[in-house]
Amino acid sequence: MRQILLDHIRRYPLAEPQDFLKLVRQSALGGAHMGGEASLARLEGELRQLPPAPENDSPALEPIGGGFLRLNLRALGALALHPETVDGLFHQTCAPRAGSTQALEASLRLLEALMPRAAAAIAAFRAGGCPPVRHSDAYRRAYRPAYRLVPEAARTFLPLFQRIDALLRQKAFVRIAIDGHCASGKSTLGALLRDVYGANLFHMDDYFLPFARKTPERLAEPGGNVDYERFFAEVAGRPAGAEIHWRAFDCAAQALGPAQSAAPAPLTVVEGSYSLHPALRGAYDLKVFLSIDPERQSARILARNGPEKHRRFVEEWIPLENAYFRALDIRALCDLAFDV
Repeated sequence: MRQILLDHIRRYPLAEPQDFLKLVRQSALGGAHMGGEASLARLEGELRQLPPAPENDSPALEPIGGGFLRLNLRALGALALHPETVDGLFHQTCAPRAGSTQALEASLRLLEALMPRAAAAIAAFRAGGCPPVRHSDAYRRAYRPAYRLVPEAARTFLPLFQRIDALLRQKAFVRIAIDGHCASGKSTLGALLRDVYGANLFHMDDYFLPFARKTPERLAEPGGNVDYERFFAEVAGRPAGAEIHWRAFDCAAQALGPAQSAAPAPLTVVEGSYSLHPALRGAYDLKVFLSIDPERQSARILARNGPEKHRRFVEEWIPLENAYFRALDIRALCDLAFDV
């Protein structure tokens, strides 16, 4: 945060203290005060009336700390993103955040140290309960701000958002798969795409192979420890735009759960290892691979699943995944690959 503040002091020399108060508040609290159903209409109205770019325009994606970026709306055409996608990403910055009050106070103390002339403005800001702040008139005249907050994932996965938006311009229904190493963030990315696009999301973890079918022959098959036959019948093999009916497999009970259904959505996301099994890969318009360093992978699994499950991952599930990745060269057949 210190480096971000220093960068903004250097890049925006005409900024007033209230502009830095706006920055630190956004970095801690996100865009909560601007959310709601009308946000897309506000964005589209803003895009129709964009002010011309100043001589030294802001970057297309500018870090502000707290896991957020400012997306410069003047760069939207160059980024090739739909306004609906930007609005969906913006809404991911509006959720309440644990520890946000402490983060805001830490940034205020840092701002006090870096910008002594802001002391009176900071004191008034605190006394007023840290309310939303507008940019100063001086900042608006000099820099013509026009942006939306988006999560850092917008930069990490920008090529993915661009490819999805391009596909949605061409097709009414798009289906993508996210395969890759366990603990690489496939479920997190799948949930982000679901929330940004209103997508249907399916998990390969719901299609573990029943114990009765885990024969030595089946487990020797690359990707054989997933019930790809049932997944194809219920999800991947269904026609584009069809309603989908499926049942998740309960590993503890070794039985199928209750029936579920999903109405057609423009985007369908399938996440999980083995989603690009040869029996399934032809169903997708876009194939994505996530990889992670083994040490980070081990640390994440230990923190997420505890020592007992960690041992099973290391001794059983990771070797099966890696054998599948190597035997079928899964990363190489993907359209996009990300090292996370």
